[in-house]
Amino acid sequence: MLAMKIWNALGLIVLTAFASAVAQPRYDILIRGGRVLDGSGNPWFTRDVAIENGRIAAVGRLDGASADRVIDAEGLYVSPGFIDMHSHANSGFDHEERRAKATVNNLMQGITTVVFSEGFAWGQDERIQDKSGQWSASGIGTNAAMFVGISHVRREVMQDPEGTPTEPEMEEMKRLVRQAMEGGAYGIAAALDYWPGHFITTEEIIELGKVVGSYGGIFAAHMRSEGLRSLWWVESDPSPRVTLLGAVREMIHISKAAGIPVHIGHIKSTGVPFWGMSREACALIEEARAEGVSVTADQYPYISSGPDGNTQLFKWQPYLRESIPLSIGNEDISAKVRELKDRIRARMDEDATFASKVEKDVYHEILARGGADRMFVSELEERPAYIGKTLAELAELRDESLYATARYLQLEHDARIRSYSMSEEDIHYYLTRDYITVATDGFGLPGVHPRSYGTFPRVIRKYVLDEEVITLPFFIRKSTSLPAAIMGWDDRGWLKKDYRADVLVFDLETIRDRATFDEMDLYSEGMRYVVINGKLVIDEGQFTGELAGEVIDKAKPSS
Repeated sequence: MLAMKIWNALGLIVLTAFASAVAQPRYDILIRGGRVLDGSGNPWFTRDVAIENGRIAAVGRLDGASADRVIDAEGLYVSPGFIDMHSHANSGFDHEERRAKATVNNLMQGITTVVFSEGFAWGQDERIQDKSGQWSASGIGTNAAMFVGISHVRREVMQDPEGTPTEPEMEEMKRLVRQAMEGGAYGIAAALDYWPGHFITTEEIIELGKVVGSYGGIFAAHMRSEGLRSLWWVESDPSPRVTLLGAVREMIHISKAAGIPVHIGHIKSTGVPFWGMSREACALIEEARAEGVSVTADQYPYISSGPDGNTQLFKWQPYLRESIPLSIGNEDISAKVRELKDRIRARMDEDATFASKVEKDVYHEILARGGADRMFVSELEERPAYIGKTLAELAELRDESLYATARYLQLEHDARIRSYSMSEEDIHYYLTRDYITVATDGFGLPGVHPRSYGTFPRVIRKYVLDEEVITLPFFIRKSTSLPAAIMGWDDRGWLKKDYRADVLVFDLETIRDRATFDEMDLYSEGMRYVVINGKLVIDEGQFTGELAGEVIDKAKPSS
């Protein structure tokens, strides 16, 4: 009898221990007591988030749970990782150095996924599968998705990439687009505002769009114009001027004609006459969306663009019908630019009519760049005292016209000028639109633009907290579930059970961007923990050395 009682007691102990074990699951990572913003746009709520095998295992009150790593998130905010809809971080992925491959500048912003939506992810002699395989083998810092560039396909197929494709060339371009889609691309992309891209016709995009449409793909573009004119265009050029509104109408037309969603990269309103035009541009988009046309966009929160950082007042493309070859090395670019400018100057010296046109074009370009009082000399070896002064200030100092000063700076010398071509009013308005995501248009290597290091924290600090343009839940949705929906991902962009574990824990008190136009490569602050595919890549604000990113192929959906 005594033995029976002992066995019964032991059995009860075992059953109790088993029940306790069942009631107290153990996870890889447990984030406790954070203010959870789940990506829906709803206000935060206090919950625990459990991560197991690269996925979110539970979101709720997990009082009995334990984990290999427990993160105390009391007073901190927990959200899905940010999805950057417009990135050039492949410049880092392709680097040999581990921190470059990791794109730590992105991780410190909370970016867990990047989208190469301008179509420049792989080289001319590569296929998308080559790049996917390379990155999977060597490791990358964030998740990545790719588009196939129309210019890339044109260069491969057309004998004259600045012409119009023949019917056989068009068929071959379609074949290459199909090949890229079957290899994992999400659609076609084009930079229509630049010299090589402006040769791509609307009809061409529609035909290729129909191809990607059969795969459920989309068309993403740096539009043909983002304000007063196309980047390459000058007022004396005989071709029609394209403005922001005309470019938006073209995107809407492409969506309707090809039957595919379209996405506008880094939407903006550049040039003094187009400040405030964000409302008209968005009215066109919203009218189209009300009719069922799928148009979305992204933006970055800076009033100076990439081209603004190296403003060229004397444009060789329209004058000489020539651009700098893509194959040229960085060391040779300066020499080539000087050669092209010398040719412009020689032609002006020989042709008074041409010189008069150039002068008018320069004044038009000054307007397009935000005005002479918003154009600052950032480099000039011959006159270091000019650095930091505006074009307007230098013209007054030299007691000459704006044009004469511009000629001195950029035809006679090689001054680098940074312009501020946009207005805060338009930044604000674009931010309030619920179909426009936040994106960096940033790079994986230093020295390009502060947006590469500061975009997402800048929106939180400046536009959510300081200026109260949008709310934090609205921003989180714009940066997580919205881009995930645009890309068609049903397992990223939310904090939900079984979703991929791309998770942020950040301190709202300290989050801020530090990169400026004077010091572009300063990491942002405030990201305490960043998890990608269930692995900690930022731990207590420091890079762990983990390369946790994956290539997300459209042809091979996440399993």
